[in-house]
Amino acid sequence: MLGDKTSDNLDSVIQNVLVRSKKPLSTYEIAKKTGVSWSTANMHCFKLKTQGIFKNKSESSIGRRKKVIWWVSE
Repeated sequence: MLGDKTSDNLDSVIQNVLVRSKKPLSTYEIAKKTGVSWSTANMHCFKLKTQGIFKNKSESSIGRRKKVIWWVSE
């Protein structure tokens, strides 16, 4: 999906994925939709959070790992 995987370009791609989504997405879902690894998606999402573009929350279920859910700040 990504032709030019520069950092700024990837930030834009991830932001567009969340803007188009009708619901918040997990880091895993963002990684799958953008074609990057989970750790790369996670790093960029936290970067966008520090810039005030994204918000997040952690969710966990019994017997499952925590997952982070992301959405675009308004």
